[in-house]
Amino acid sequence: MNESDKQIIRITEEDIREANQLSLHCPICANPVEKYVDDPALTPVVCRGCGTLYHKACWEQSGGQCAILGCDHKEYFVHGTPRQEILRIRYTDLPVNGRSPHTTTRRLKAEQKRQVERLRRHSFWQRLWRWLLNQIRIG
Repeated sequence: MNESDKQIIRITEEDIREANQLSLHCPICANPVEKYVDDPALTPVVCRGCGTLYHKACWEQSGGQCAILGCDHKEYFVHGTPRQEILRIRYTDLPVNGRSPHTTTRRLKAEQKRQVERLRRHSFWQRLWRWLLNQIRIG
């Protein structure tokens, strides 16, 4: 299969509209509720009580309250806006640690360093064999 055998993928306006849908229908007008809209009246809003998506104009048309049976909330928020305050951490919030490392920590790190150096250091026999092999290669 080569490049000419592959089918070209075409993205249509309908595909973009479908990917942009948040909900299949608004409870008032039964049209899809979409994320990115140009008309401010079609801005997606969410009922604070039950979480149902509406168009802003449809929410206002329903008397400024949720149209879902059993939910009578009169408040909404715009879809995509943060509902809770964003957690912010400043450097002043972090505690200052002016202490030096504990003596046990220093001792353990020094011991670890000694062990690593000992493992890297070659023994007498390893050095002898390495020297002999180098002599054989040279000669």
